[in-house]
Amino acid sequence: MSSSFALSSFTIALLQTQRYLFQYGGPIIITLGLIGCILCWLVFSKATLRKSPCSIYMIAFQIFNITYIITIILPSVLSFGYNVSYITNTLGLCRFSMYMTYVLDVLNPSCLILASIDRILITSQNTLTRQRSTSRLAYISIIYVTLFCFVLHIHTLMLMNVVKFGTNFLLCFSLSFTYLTVLNYYMLVKSIIIPSIMTGLGILAIRNVRKLNYKRIAPQSSGINFVNHRNLQAVHAKDRQLVRIILIDIGIYVLCTYPLTASRLYQQITQYDMKTYDKILAKFSIQYICVFFSYIPYCIGLYSKLIVSKTFRKEVKNIFLCK
Repeated sequence: MSSSFALSSFTIALLQTQRYLFQYGGPIIITLGLIGCILCWLVFSKATLRKSPCSIYMIAFQIFNITYIITIILPSVLSFGYNVSYITNTLGLCRFSMYMTYVLDVLNPSCLILASIDRILITSQNTLTRQRSTSRLAYISIIYVTLFCFVLHIHTLMLMNVVKFGTNFLLCFSLSFTYLTVLNYYMLVKSIIIPSIMTGLGILAIRNVRKLNYKRIAPQSSGINFVNHRNLQAVHAKDRQLVRIILIDIGIYVLCTYPLTASRLYQQITQYDMKTYDKILAKFSIQYICVFFSYIPYCIGLYSKLIVSKTFRKEVKNIFLCK
C-alpha cells in the first residue's frame, strides 16, 4: 500500500471501535429502544396519565422515537456494523431515508421542548398561566410542529442523489457543493440551538418547582390567603414527577448529542485544511462514533424514567400484571 494511504494505529483503533459499536451495541440499543418506547407509549396512554397535556407530548415523542429507530438507527447499524446498505438501492429510498433523517432529527427533540414548555406553565405560581396548559394546546402544537418539520426539509426529496464512489461504494449524497455547505451549517446551528433551548427550559422548570417548594404563606384568617394557598398546591405529585421525567430526558439528550455537535463544529472549522487519507478516515470515524452516542437518548428513555419516577414504575408494573 502506498504511504499516502497508510493508516496509523490510532485510526485503525478508531475504525475497529466504530465497527464494534454498531455491530454489537447497535442491536442492543435497537432492541432496548423498541421495547422501551412501546412500554412508555402504553404507560402514558393509561387513564391515570393521559389526561395530562405533558403525556400527550410524551406519547408523540415515543411514536417519533419508534419511527426514528426503524428508519434511521436500523439502517445505520446494518451499514456500519454489517456492511449491508439497502437505502442506496433506489433513488426513492435514498431520498426518503435522508428526508426522514432530517425531519425526525428536529421533530423528536421538539416534542421534548413542547413538553418542557408545558411543565413551565403547569409549575407557574400564576393561576392563569397554569390554565394555559391544556390538551387542546398540546394537540395543536404537535400538529403544527410536525407539519413545519415535514415542509422545512422537503428539499432533500429533490436534491439528494445516489452517488457512486470508487467501484462498489454508493452513498446518498448531493452533487451541489453550495447545497452541502448550507446543509452542513444548518446541521451545526441546529445542533447548538436545540440543546441550548432544552437546557434553558429545563432550568426554568427547575426554578418554578423550587419556588413552589419553598413558597410559604403566612397563616391568616383571610379567605383570600386560603384560596391562594390552594392555588399554589394545584400542581399535583404526578405533575411534579412528569417534570422529573422531562428533565432526565433533556439531560440525557444534551449529554449524548454534544459530542456530535463538537465534531460538526471541528469539521466546519477545518473543512479547508489539507488532510491526509489517514486523517480523513479518523475524522469520519470519530464523527460516526459520536453519531452512535447521539442515538442513545431515543433508546433508553424507559430505563431513565424507571429510576426517577415512582408513578412510572408503578404503571409499568401494572402493565406486566395486566391491571
